Amino acid sequence: MALDPRFIGCIRIQPALNDAECDFLIDVLDSDRTLRGTPTGRGDADVPFARLAWEPCPAGCCLQWNPYLEDPRWMVESLRFVVDHLLRPGAKGEGHPRLAGFTFDHVASGAVVGRGLGQRAARIVTVEDNLVTGTSMPTPCEEVTATPQPARSHDGQFDNVIEFRPRRA
Repeated sequence: MALDPRFIGCIRIQPALNDAECDFLIDVLDSDRTLRGTPTGRGDADVPFARLAWEPCPAGCCLQWNPYLEDPRWMVESLRFVVDHLLRPGAKGEGHPRLAGFTFDHVASGAVVGRGLGQRAARIVTVEDNLVTGTSMPTPCEEVTATPQPARSHDGQFDNVIEFRPRRA
């Protein structure tokens, strides 16, 4: 799992994913096909045309976003797919022959915040008891980010200036 400093947090999975579940997710990651090309995504108009970028850790206890695999705008929709199709009790994939090793007994909780290369807006994805939500975080106006100014103290001087002798009137 490649850590990216622009993305912090993770989605905890309880109980941890088993080997079959981790292997399936890694196979989808490595295949470069979209989620619509997966066994439960075929023919489902609600499944996004996005590649999977949620990587399981080696222990299977969490998922992290890999921004090198997909645009962060797909964080929410692709995580909803993983939870609703592959992880939670009653998931769409339950009973599918290609998912025979899946337990469908997982609960996802956590948050991931990050921003893709060249993107001003950061995205946040939160999951609580398998309910996935997300939004874009507001960005400062252009004037604030264009030319940052040092903070001034109340007497009009810069905070990072040390006065060695008092000024004379």
